[in-house]
Amino acid sequence: YNSDTFESMPNPEGRYTFGASCVSQCPYNYLATEVGSCTLVCPQNSQEVTVNNVQKCEKCSKPCPEDFWEPGLPARDLRWVSAWFPSLSPPGPPAGPPQPPSHPRQGPQHQHPTPGPQTAVDL
Repeated sequence: YNSDTFESMPNPEGRYTFGASCVSQCPYNYLATEVGSCTLVCPQNSQEVTVNNVQKCEKCSKPCPEDFWEPGLPARDLRWVSAWFPSLSPPGPPAGPPQPPSHPRQGPQHQHPTPGPQTAVDL
């Protein structure tokens, strides 16, 4: 990458752009794109594939399969996606966010103390 002209340039030392750096392979958990960059999420109409132990994005030859989440989105976030977009929920029990208990927590109630002296005269 040439930071003076803001253009990608051939570089025999590196193969992918990662931010403003040129790297020979994308860092762990990043995907190599067809345009030579590293990304966390594949572009539209592409899917994650692994070729020769390299995770990369590849254009789908037919309509891409509909996944419940995109590569790079932690699986723990799936329940939030399902809560906001029920049509994306996987089959089975609901995967929405945890619900609050149906009754308030039992226990002693907090009492506010009576106000103390407010002015120098009250002291």
